[in-house]
Amino acid sequence: MRPRPHPFAAVSLPVALAALAGWASPSLAQPAAQPEVQWLVYELPPLYITQGPRQGQGVLDRLLREVLIPRLPGLKHLIVALPPKRLEASLQQLPNACVLGMLKNADRETYLHFSRPFPIHATPVLMVRRADAERWRPLLDAQGRVSLKAWLQQPATRFGLAEGRAYGAALDALLDAQPEGRVNKVTSQNPTLNLMQMLQRGRIDGLLVMPFEPQQLHREAGLDLAETNLLPLQEQGPTREGHVACAKSPLGAQVVRQAEEVLTSEAFSQGMKARTGSTPPR
Repeated sequence: MRPRPHPFAAVSLPVALAALAGWASPSLAQPAAQPEVQWLVYELPPLYITQGPRQGQGVLDRLLREVLIPRLPGLKHLIVALPPKRLEASLQQLPNACVLGMLKNADRETYLHFSRPFPIHATPVLMVRRADAERWRPLLDAQGRVSLKAWLQQPATRFGLAEGRAYGAALDALLDAQPEGRVNKVTSQNPTLNLMQMLQRGRIDGLLVMPFEPQQLHREAGLDLAETNLLPLQEQGPTREGHVACAKSPLGAQVVRQAEEVLTSEAFSQGMKARTGSTPPR
């Protein structure tokens, strides 16, 4: 009578050796894939430049690539350029989406983790036609600033807005409170350019811009800057606070925690100073 085979005899020798090798040499096992973070950017020169010959050379472009990303180990990073409205939607839909320089407001806090703030020394101004100077003069204070709230309350005022873009908590709350149809919202890859064209053609009376945007875009818009005025706003202080903001997910929370250490580092302070002439608080 032939002996009954051992229960493990059917396992082939190569398979057995492979299993033994895997047990004896854990280093041969495949490493776990690194999670990928998508850094979302949009056209906002000189902070972000997503097109043209200086693409990727904006202030925040370079801080992101040269200072922040290299100091976030254990992650893969992908930079994606989007229009503001799609960027805002992506932050709500993608668990691995993040932004450097995001403004905080009550709505965004419901779906984003925010880091500690750092100052961005640029604030929005109201861009209007110089031909309308007398129309707006009664609204100016002694420093030449206009109240956006009072400006919006003027009869037949037409205002243009880049949909999905934030301008700071006070201004965002003011614009959100406007009645339906009061604000012309534009969605495109470069909404500020489109709004400047609408101003030039008389379709709107004003829009919010960063002070450096008109200089960057006026040629493309077909707009002579001598035909415009930039009015500082009473509702806005001299600086804004930017943050690293990530989707409310475990990965987003991890990235914000790691970014906090970078924002308080000498490398970030020196990087900010070199690119903007300012230093974030330590």
